[in-house]
This record gives sequence, structure tokens and C-alpha cells, in this order.
Amino acid sequence: MSVNAPVRANYVSNLPLSETSGGWSGFNVAIFSSLSRHFSLAYVGPISPPDDLPAKVFSRLLRSAGLKGNFAFFSRRRLKNSARLTAQLADRTAKMDFFHGSTPWVAYHPVVPYACYLDVCFATYVSVYHDKTEFDANDLARIGHQEASWLRAATRVFFSSRWGMENAITAYDLDPSTLRVAGMGGHLPIPPSDSYAGGHDFLFIALDFQGKGGTVCVEAFRQLRIKVPDARLRIVGERPPSSVLAIDGVIYEGLLRKSVPAELARLQEIFSSAFALVHPTVRDATPQVIIEAQYHGCPAIAPRSFGIPEMIVDGFSGCLVDAPPTVGAVAEKMLGLCDDVVAYAGLRRTARAHALAAYTWERVGDMMAAEMRLVVA
Repeated sequence: MSVNAPVRANYVSNLPLSETSGGWSGFNVAIFSSLSRHFSLAYVGPISPPDDLPAKVFSRLLRSAGLKGNFAFFSRRRLKNSARLTAQLADRTAKMDFFHGSTPWVAYHPVVPYACYLDVCFATYVSVYHDKTEFDANDLARIGHQEASWLRAATRVFFSSRWGMENAITAYDLDPSTLRVAGMGGHLPIPPSDSYAGGHDFLFIALDFQGKGGTVCVEAFRQLRIKVPDARLRIVGERPPSSVLAIDGVIYEGLLRKSVPAELARLQEIFSSAFALVHPTVRDATPQVIIEAQYHGCPAIAPRSFGIPEMIVDGFSGCLVDAPPTVGAVAEKMLGLCDDVVAYAGLRRTARAHALAAYTWERVGDMMAAEMRLVVA
């Protein structure tokens, strides 16, 4: 191999590179693209074996009997199938393996140094997105133990936030020396400038209307509109209840898939004209939508929870409210942005500058590549 030839590495993922809707799939495509500037990547995937039907049926039987179910998605059989498929598809000439996520791969043991990128470990994921009391504690412990061992053997583990990393250290007693906060970026083209032209169009974007605080957002908007009659609320993502659509000033824009050029263009137009993003989430990690709004100069209102305080510097790149977000607290922040025109203009400038300086996938890729080269060398 030439001295200047890029190092060959496997990029292992359970998501196809054609899926670019945002969220974790958006992370997947962005990281692959960013690392491709530094390595010769062999895409290995999508590694997504069928559900373990016997495990799912058994879990349902347990629940119907009044017992706690198993986490069937990561059953022993399914994890072994993921490992088998990875071994079959991986490029054997690669000098390193890189994994998108960690839990799906815990039964696979690479023969070369390996690294991974994740937002949260399995223990944190279950705590945030599920009710732990619904699952058998021994089954959760089984998965957590496997993941802890797999992460300890990794040469580098990259996290999207310090919050996610510290939670993993606490849950699994990990050695911090191999862990790094790589950060993240948004998954849409960065506009050349802030083209906001005025108005009070607030924005709510979520595929999970309730989990991301849709009800709190709508009720806060109703309070705001009493004092700011020209305010509007644009909703993108999951269709809200009909009662929400009937509220004056609420506009549902649809799902708007980033993989469809016309829908992506419409989404960018909405970001460009948005006054502020309202994201009073109660189930999250590092919401990419905050960064995407900041790219356009649009500040966000979000809670002091998850990895969000690392993404929003309160009063500098957005507004934070105490968790869990209340209607009154969110409405107060919305009104405050409307009332102080001078401060708001400054907030748009600093929000965009913050995102461009600290939250781009190019920066993430450069950081991870430098660490990975140290391992390969």
C-alpha cells in the first residue's frame, strides 16, 4: 500500500445509506460521508436480521401472565445473527472496524481495532425511552453486561454529548481514557447566511408529537397568541390531533422527508422563515433539529435535560427552561423573544455562529479520524 493511500476500514451499520430522514439515520449518513474523507470505507450493512419471533412471542406470553417481558429486539439469537452477518460481509483486508451504534454489535468480536459512535448506551436508552419496570431486570442486565464488555474492548468510543458519555461511565464503570465526546452536526445543507425576513412563525418538528413535547408547545402557543396575535405555529413531522389542527394560527406542513428533494427544499424554507424552534421534549438525547435550526439563525427553546445544555448556551444560542418543561415556562420564553427585538436579533447571530463553529459533521469527522489514525498507527 502507498504511504499516502487511505487506510481501509469497515463501516458497520444497521441502517441503509439511502435512508436520510434525520435523527439516527441522518447521523449514519453524515458520519459515513465525513469519515469517507479520511478513510477508504467498506460499507457493511444494513445489518438488520429479522425479529426473533420466538423471543417476541415468549415476551408477550410473560406479559399476558402478569410478568415482566424480555427485550426481544436484542435477544441472544438476534444479536448472534447480527454478529454472523457482520463477519460474512466485513472486508477482511480492513485495518480497522467502525460501528454506527454499539448495542446491535455486542456479540461480534472484531479481529482488528475498532471504534464506534453513539448518542447513548443501552442503559441510558432504556431509561429515557422505555419504562424499565416493564422488562425483566435480568434480561436488561444481560444486554448491559454484554455492551459494557464490548465497549471496554473498543479502542475508541465516540459520543455525541458529554451527557451521554458520563451516563455510560456511570452505568458500566467504563475507563474514560478510551472515550471521547465527538459532538454532532445537522443533517441538511448549511445555508450561506441567515435569510430571516421577519414575522413570528414558531416551529415544532418531531416524529413523536407527545414525546417531544407537542402538547406543551401547542398550549404555550395558545397563551402567546393572546399577546402576539400575528404569531403562527408551523408543525412538521407526525400529524398532530385534529383538535390541534383546529387552533387558529396552527399550520401542519406534513412529514417533509429529507430524502425527497422538493420536501427538503420546503423544510429549508420553513427553517429560514422561522422565528424560533420550540422543543419542550421529555424523550431525547441530542436532538439534531436544534442544530439545524441554529444553522439558519433560528434559536431554540428547549429543556435543561439530556445533552441539550451542551447544544444551547442559555441566552447566547437559545433559551433553556427547567425540566420537565411546563406550558408557563415555555410561553414566557416565547413572549420574551417577541418583546425584545434587539436582543432577539443578537440571539440569531450568536445561535448561527455557535452551530457553525461547534456543530458540523466535518468537525466531527476530523476529530474522530485523528483519534482513529492514532489507533491504526
